[in-house]
Amino acid sequence: MGGLATASLLGGAMTGTGMAAHDDEYRGVRVNQVGYPLEGLKRAIITSQAMDVDGVSTFSLVDADSGEAVYEGDLMDETLGEGPDAASPWDGDDAVTDEFGTDHDLKYANFTEFDEPGEYRVVVGDEESYSFEIDDASELYAPVLRDVGRLYTLKRSSTRIEDPYTGLEMGPGHEQDEEAIIAEPLGDWLEDYEAGDTISITNGWYDAGDYGKYVNPTGVTVAQLMLAYERNPESFHAGQFHIDHLVDDPELGDMPDVLVECKEGLRFLTQMQRPNGSLFYKLAGNESFPGMDVAPEDDDMDRYVFGTSSAGTAHACAAFAMAARVYEDHDPDFAQSMLEHAEDAWAWLEANPDLVWEESANQDEGSGAYGRDGFDEPDRFWAAAELLRTTGDDSYDQWIQNTDLGFDSFEGEVDDLPSDEEAPIDWNNPVGLGHYAYFWADGDLAGTSHEDTETAAAGLNGAYWATQRYLDDPAANEFDAWTTGVYGLYWGWTKSGLSRALQGIWAVEMHEEIGNEWIADQPEADVITEPLHHVLGRSPTGYSFVTGHGERSTQNPHDRIVQSQEMDEPIPGMLVGGPHLGDGVEDDETLEHLGVDSPGAFDQGPLLAYADIHDSYATNEWAINYTAPLFMLLAEVVGTIDETPEPDPVETGDSIQVGEYNTEDTTSDGLHNDFTGDGETTHDDVTAFFENLEDENIQNNPEAFDFAGDGEVGFADIVEMLNRI
Repeated sequence: MGGLATASLLGGAMTGTGMAAHDDEYRGVRVNQVGYPLEGLKRAIITSQAMDVDGVSTFSLVDADSGEAVYEGDLMDETLGEGPDAASPWDGDDAVTDEFGTDHDLKYANFTEFDEPGEYRVVVGDEESYSFEIDDASELYAPVLRDVGRLYTLKRSSTRIEDPYTGLEMGPGHEQDEEAIIAEPLGDWLEDYEAGDTISITNGWYDAGDYGKYVNPTGVTVAQLMLAYERNPESFHAGQFHIDHLVDDPELGDMPDVLVECKEGLRFLTQMQRPNGSLFYKLAGNESFPGMDVAPEDDDMDRYVFGTSSAGTAHACAAFAMAARVYEDHDPDFAQSMLEHAEDAWAWLEANPDLVWEESANQDEGSGAYGRDGFDEPDRFWAAAELLRTTGDDSYDQWIQNTDLGFDSFEGEVDDLPSDEEAPIDWNNPVGLGHYAYFWADGDLAGTSHEDTETAAAGLNGAYWATQRYLDDPAANEFDAWTTGVYGLYWGWTKSGLSRALQGIWAVEMHEEIGNEWIADQPEADVITEPLHHVLGRSPTGYSFVTGHGERSTQNPHDRIVQSQEMDEPIPGMLVGGPHLGDGVEDDETLEHLGVDSPGAFDQGPLLAYADIHDSYATNEWAINYTAPLFMLLAEVVGTIDETPEPDPVETGDSIQVGEYNTEDTTSDGLHNDFTGDGETTHDDVTAFFENLEDENIQNNPEAFDFAGDGEVGFADIVEMLNRI
């Protein structure tokens, strides 16, 4: 089933701008620094942080090169338009005051009707925005989707990485994972193992800024990547991530790159599965985190397998069941094996109906806790829903209907599922994925109206943030003027805004399926994907929180690979957690960077409490589960992609990146004669020159490759290079 069917629901877009330069300047006009689709909504936010918004009433859209105005309009104090449901706080002539995160006064520039491709800026008074593009969604989004996808490949463990596009040369890291040690259990739960036994767990992604590998984040991440493909297969193709030179994977080219990469996460989960069907919980060190300057291959501490849990087993069960469906047409044998893993996990869950949370000695000494010792009902619901959708076996539907799925969550008591729990999709509660799978599996409790109680329809609608934050609804305590998509700010919240946007898309789609136009014709349906604008630069800080995309994008993420490799530019495609004053900011360097000694002393508002420094893990760390909803939302709006452009190679010192080669001048004559890195000019170098003659880094640097001395680069230069051997 496809993604969004109508361009009016896009609400914003992005484009790849390569490795972005850092800019400390605050600007009074905030935009999605990457771009807007031709057919989508196009809005900028004007903020009193940098200008007097009461003193301006008009805006201009100008050509980024010439400065010529191409469109002009009046500023508005609303974004929904003048429809019958556009109620307070949108009404009135004064600027909107953001009471949620900044106390800034805001106005809005709407240039949706302008539809000429190009690069532009928005100008208001003496202030102007960063430049951005307007173009077809596929042109804008394809480079970003590529970078977000290939990020997972660059984060594979036990893998040698030599990437000309980022300059990364590292690994293989943590080869000791081939003999990961079973940690001492706290209790009698190992069954098929003894402490000190070893197992091989060489697959998987490094979870975040650390080198741990965790079941719950991997399960919910790989599921979202697969769902992105399942819903939008036209957005993916083989060769899309440009990773064929990175990994020796025989399946590259046989199926879309996203499915090749998802197998990495799925194989990690199979390696963590125990003979009884349950899964161990995580793999990491048991003493301390390695230093931030320690590369993966230099972290030689012993690595241990810790814990087991019903929540983690349910996550893996759901991911396996989804994979059995998604891979059926691409790799039937693999799909069948995934179903068998899912059924083994489900059998264990049925045999252990109560919450299971077992730990090991020193389990959290060198890794994130990711504790799930409170409840597991949403996880079990998701697993059963995926198995129902994949197999059509009614016994899974009967289990859902006959099982008491009420529980006490971290947000209070939940009476029943699937309708009474509404949450962004994440490792600690994947109930939204359960709602989605159950509805499209046509379960008996799927629902036929948004008003149906105790149904998946009601559950998905409840997570639809726009119905509250953009209408005069008493349930919305504060108006979301910056379109963050969330109700509160906490560690890693940026992903939650994107997740709620996805669930909004699903809600609209679901109600259209059941013939209920309750939401599709409402004004707020147009702003479902607005959180995408926020994470790409239309934010109070002025930052794009996606590395490598936007003129003012995050430059210093908390990440051991970025820091140990001393990268001048971070790996592109990372979504970092975002500003807040909650847990974590008192434990790292965030408050020091903000110039205060306590969260209460920071009086500018939590949406400005952001530190683009490596030592702010509370606001500036990325994670696989942060980036997953960004990947999925991009797939919803990008449309059909037939071919994805190659990333721009990074220049390293005096060398020039050409394809997979890092060319050097080894004769001090200004000509790059060495392609292969052996310090000499050989026939291999000539061949590499010939094969990459049209590479833009050769054509854009003629002085480095003009061996014939005629002022241009062509076949004559290849001949002359050969003559010099």
